[in-house]
Amino acid sequence: MGIYKKKHSKIKKMGNLSYCRFENTAKALQDCIDAVEEMMDNNGKDSHGQVLSTSEKVAFEELIELCDNYSNYAQTIQEQIDNAWEEEQESFK
Repeated sequence: MGIYKKKHSKIKKMGNLSYCRFENTAKALQDCIDAVEEMMDNNGKDSHGQVLSTSEKVAFEELIELCDNYSNYAQTIQEQIDNAWEEEQESFK
């Protein structure tokens, strides 16, 4: 896995179809960002005054690490992905 070490997740892995993996994950991540913004406005609680459950707190902390890892990977491979995509688009012309 390159220079980044893969950590064993404490979260049960759910299936995600490869053809829409990034679309689905982007939508789910935006939902998480919205929830975090809500908690920021409410001193760490949701709009109903509830704190995260233990399992959600664990997932929240893991998501921080996952996002950091993803950002590092994405910065490394972005140009390669762009070039591969453009090359494929050219092949359709």
